[in-house]
Amino acid sequence: MLSFLFSDPNLPYSIAIAMVVLLGIIEALAMVAGLSIMGVLDDWLPMDNDFSADVAGGGFTGLVGWLCLNRLPLLIWLVLALCSFAISGLSINFVSVYAANVLLPTWLTLPLALFGGALGCRLLGQPLARLLPKNESSAVSIDDLCGCVGTVTLGRAVKGNPSEALVHDKYQQKHYVLVEPEHEQGEFLQGTSVVLLRRQGRVWAASPFEQTQSEH
Repeated sequence: MLSFLFSDPNLPYSIAIAMVVLLGIIEALAMVAGLSIMGVLDDWLPMDNDFSADVAGGGFTGLVGWLCLNRLPLLIWLVLALCSFAISGLSINFVSVYAANVLLPTWLTLPLALFGGALGCRLLGQPLARLLPKNESSAVSIDDLCGCVGTVTLGRAVKGNPSEALVHDKYQQKHYVLVEPEHEQGEFLQGTSVVLLRRQGRVWAASPFEQTQSEH
């Protein structure tokens, strides 16, 4: 079995499996540290969820919708795509070995595996999206988090040295963002509740939640 997995024609598919395992390990370690790779990916690379899922829309919009890329968290979509790609490629070569005792060359199996990966995203992405809280009806833009309350999850944030905060949007979906105090003399310790005020690049300027309440 190992010789089959690590043979040259199967190398791209074995690498895809290794990437899935690596992503799982990184996410598990990040969660222990109070972080989330899934949240960071979705906030750094926001996907416009207004894309139509109808292939008839054409172009990039139609492709994104057909692949369900706009309906799943990016990390979950990556795992689904990599698994579908790897399973397709390995299955083709398994059948080839079983039927003719020969491994097909990569240049022949790779296009078929890519098609199988895309088909897997399409067929499995739709039911999976219905099981997950992040979908088209509850998607928000990163800029829509302005005014939301978050909690600093790690370290100490000062002006110029932001830290991570967990924010829930109006649909109670989780977002991990970088926050720093609005003023030079401020600081946020772990566990501090803050209100997001404005975004500059990847970093949000914020105020302590209690201070914001008292001002009103």
